[in-house]
Amino acid sequence: MSAMHPEPHDQGDHHPSAAITTPPTAVRVQGLTAELPSRDRPYAAPIRAVRELDLSVPAGQVTALVGTNGAGKTTTLRTMIGALPWAAGSIEVLGTEMGAAGVALPAGVAVVPDTPDYPDRWTARTVARAHSTVGPVDPALFEARLTAHQVPLDRPVGRLSRGQLTQLAISAALAQDPRLLILDEPLARLDPLARTELVDELRDLMAHDDRTLLLSTHDLEGMDRFVDHLVVIADGRAVLEGDVETLCEEFLLVEQTREARPAGESGAELIGPTTAGGTTRGLVAVDDAAGQDPEASLRRPTMNELVTHCLRAADTSGRRALSPATTPRRGAE
Repeated sequence: MSAMHPEPHDQGDHHPSAAITTPPTAVRVQGLTAELPSRDRPYAAPIRAVRELDLSVPAGQVTALVGTNGAGKTTTLRTMIGALPWAAGSIEVLGTEMGAAGVALPAGVAVVPDTPDYPDRWTARTVARAHSTVGPVDPALFEARLTAHQVPLDRPVGRLSRGQLTQLAISAALAQDPRLLILDEPLARLDPLARTELVDELRDLMAHDDRTLLLSTHDLEGMDRFVDHLVVIADGRAVLEGDVETLCEEFLLVEQTREARPAGESGAELIGPTTAGGTTRGLVAVDDAAGQDPEASLRRPTMNELVTHCLRAADTSGRRALSPATTPRRGAE
């Protein structure tokens, strides 16, 4: 990825030059390796779910950790919050180095797991009381949000639907007024209307408060102009990471019909190509766009297109670097 540099400052000009700053980091992961026991073979060697992973979560922004099912997203988040041990690497959350004995998540972090695990006999009110033993919970906000999403306050958790259970966990997290909100696949168990409403709610939350949101998902549909920073993970490795707007400017989407000269024949090989309905589509780095078939259509990719083709490339390339335009990730050769 290309770096930006300020123009040289004229010594005769007494106006301060505009400094290009990098947002502070809310979460930093370096060289993370995590293993999980084999479910089918208890005595087999553990499965390496995360492999020498590096990633950063800029403070005050929305970061999406994206990958297919089984890519290592949940394992990454669970190690990040101290719910799983890891074999190697380091994790820092809001300035706190995780992993040492007795070190807990710092204040101001709220987590919504992929499968909320409350005792079946608990009610929403019990959940609120349990969270309040860790940190302040706004009961009015908690109850108002549950009422708005039709989640009964006194029904046992074991009798809630999957969508209601997800809304309960999200309400408990938001009622803690977190500086860092970590959501693991929060949209997977919500219906389309609830998904849209949640994204809108989180968008409003980020617009009015200095908060950081880390969202794990395999579906970015409807999240354009919401996600600021992107981490694409495949087979436990980050294969692409960066500012969304910058990444989308570093690639072009190539579209051409089968009748045209095959894409990449005289130009760079396409990244994650796919053919459907007689049209071949794939990514190419902007610097490598010269030489593509003149009949081909080239345009900026959407975030979803960028992720889809990058994941396809990672799946078929043995996890090698996706493009010379990207900074190769450690372990992604």
